[in-house]
Amino acid sequence: MKIAVRMLSIATIILWLVILFFSVTAVFSVMNLGVNIGEVQMLPFSKGITFSLPFSITNNGYYEIADLNLTTRVTDPNGTVLDLTETFVPSIPPGTNVNVTHTIPIDIESFLSMDHVPLMLNDSYFNVEIFAGLNFARAVPVQISTNTTIPWGAPLAQFSIGNISVSPHNSTHSEATIPVSFENHAILDIAGTLKLEVYNDSQELITSGLTTISVPSHHSYADSISVYVKQQDVLKLTSNGNLHMIFETPMFTLDWWEHYG
Repeated sequence: MKIAVRMLSIATIILWLVILFFSVTAVFSVMNLGVNIGEVQMLPFSKGITFSLPFSITNNGYYEIADLNLTTRVTDPNGTVLDLTETFVPSIPPGTNVNVTHTIPIDIESFLSMDHVPLMLNDSYFNVEIFAGLNFARAVPVQISTNTTIPWGAPLAQFSIGNISVSPHNSTHSEATIPVSFENHAILDIAGTLKLEVYNDSQELITSGLTTISVPSHHSYADSISVYVKQQDVLKLTSNGNLHMIFETPMFTLDWWEHYG
């Protein structure tokens, strides 16, 4: 009986020594874990914009880092989820380094399908929740989370319509010129066709026109767009009304209304 008790005591001491050794080496390994996070880069792609977050991890400790998972959830100012992206690194052995880029895509066409037209016309920001999890020494799970914001530059920021002016064109039509201006605050160039439908204050469609627009990133646009009105409809063109705007590009189609007058 005494031998059994003594053996149990020895086993307990050994177990505590192992736990102590693991704890000390684990703390040392964590303290020598090198994490370097680069700057977020915004880049255009065929369907919209990507936010790229480069980071590197150097495992200078004694134990393997396994199942590293980085997940980001992007939401608009109202909390609507725009994107959920995951980056997974299965293993980082001791004494090794990994370089990874976490990419967050924002598909503008899908973005617009969620009724985000105002964000195409106004600068704003996105909320980004970051969740990171890993398995340390395949024994100790670790999870951390944080959040940040990413600025959003609208491609049609400060969109403005001036007063419509009418002048004679020929015997059947008059020319109506509509001043249009905006600033492209996005990181992508925009090019496409802008269709304008002119409605008077009684919501009657008076005329429509089409023009081509091309504006590089961080440049402004200011021009007068001409549409032609039949002579019998000129008197129906009131001093105020609404414009139905349809901007079509290879990347997206934007449909909205603007008041004039």
